[in-house]
Amino acid sequence: MENRFLRLTIFISIAITLFSFWDHHLVRYLKDFIVFIHEIGHAIAALLTGGTVHAIELHGNESGETIAIPSSGKSSFIFVVSAGYLGSCLIGGFLLNRGFSGKMVRPTLISFGAILLLMTISYSKPGNLAQYTGILWGLGFVLLGLFNLKMNHFVLVFIGTSITLYSLYDLLDFTGNIVFTDAGIMAMWITGANPTQSIPKSVIVLGYLIALLWSFFSLSIIFVSVKKVFQSGTQDTELLQEEDAFHFPEGANAETPFPGDVTPEVMEWFFSKGLDLNGKPLPAEFLEKEE
Repeated sequence: MENRFLRLTIFISIAITLFSFWDHHLVRYLKDFIVFIHEIGHAIAALLTGGTVHAIELHGNESGETIAIPSSGKSSFIFVVSAGYLGSCLIGGFLLNRGFSGKMVRPTLISFGAILLLMTISYSKPGNLAQYTGILWGLGFVLLGLFNLKMNHFVLVFIGTSITLYSLYDLLDFTGNIVFTDAGIMAMWITGANPTQSIPKSVIVLGYLIALLWSFFSLSIIFVSVKKVFQSGTQDTELLQEEDAFHFPEGANAETPFPGDVTPEVMEWFFSKGLDLNGKPLPAEFLEKEE
């Protein structure tokens, strides 16, 4: 995928397709998977801060839950709560970048699938939707990575686009039920509000600000990932042109002999010295014929 216009067309086409069929029942499986990625972001953040993860659950209504205990400290809590959306955008942006650039596609698929399987086996409850989702999608990515298929590039682009766009879309949904969203949880934690009582306006305002801040960082992650990919095609072409100009100046013959081949000029030099190609003197009858 070296054409910049083609990359942009594919990205926009996937986005339009997702928005058009967002409420289709088949897209539900994709939504469950993306929510699972969101919850994995919380779990990995908790583990990175030295905390513990007890379970990852999916509820089947585009919502999930990560039961984790971060290490003590305010920064750890903020990091873990923020890792759902920001972590999803990081994962989506990375997959999008790998798919468009075509670099390390198979290792990316295998590693991504292996991480999904590891997190599923370690933290999902038996029989929960999270277990089925993680195992099926994880095995699918690993199997795709084992085979060098042309569709692997598109798979990474499609999954990366889906994850990043859903993360942004889901940020807009927090106002409908602020108590059970990441932005609302952080806002209530900061203000010290009680979720069982009426929600004060300060929590709603702060929740808006947190969601806007996450949106800014999410858009920045997507922009950086996509920008580098869309520019790489032009940069690669320029580098190739510079290399061609360096190795093959204008008017020179770009074709070079294969290493070990003897050119006619070298052969003529050996014969003019009365030697064969092994450096041994030519037979007398051969020299007489040449004369």
